[in-house]
Amino acid sequence: MKIESLREVKAKLSQLVRELETHRAVVITKNGRPCAVLLPVEKETDLESLLLAQRKDFWELFDRAHREGQVKGFTRLKDLPK
Repeated sequence: MKIESLREVKAKLSQLVRELETHRAVVITKNGRPCAVLLPVEKETDLESLLLAQRKDFWELFDRAHREGQVKGFTRLKDLPK
């Protein structure tokens, strides 16, 4: 992982994109604080899951479902219809 200021990213975006294979991610800072992340996209990258993982409402729903499962009991995978 690499950390770069927004000013540096603007100046050398093409170079940073080429280097993503090596660094795997670039955290972009603005006024010294993280504000964005540049990630490589490969053939195996599941963009939908990557984007969904960033949604607060998804995690709220996930946590609610998990709490409900703890109270009511979870369904085992082997008990699901095929």
